[in-house]
Amino acid sequence: MFFILLLLFVTCKKEKGINHIEWQNESLSLTSDLCKKFRECADTEWKSIPENLKKFTEGRLEETNCQKRFRESNAYKLIGNDPKLIQTSFQECHKLVMAMTCSELQSGKMDSINACVTFQQIQNR
Repeated sequence: MFFILLLLFVTCKKEKGINHIEWQNESLSLTSDLCKKFRECADTEWKSIPENLKKFTEGRLEETNCQKRFRESNAYKLIGNDPKLIQTSFQECHKLVMAMTCSELQSGKMDSINACVTFQQIQNR
């Protein structure tokens, strides 16, 4: 009886999200670009960041950690909204953020871009 229940539990357990290899590869590439941009923009401001926050921020923006965190996200797994909306909002946000200057990013201009706001809402679900 125990084995039947165990088998039933294992077969009924579903993996959360959609396994979409092309999207996963594309989104990791976009994430890498964004992390690099944020690192470059942060480099000019490192002197004004307190030491304890500097190490935390550097660690999060380091490419390996940045991609690791993204692999755990709603966008990577295509959950939290319509998969097409997730993809298009991230692609559009990426395009617009990459075109921004560091001073625009630092001033919070990204928060006024609809695609980025939509994407952030998906990520926060």
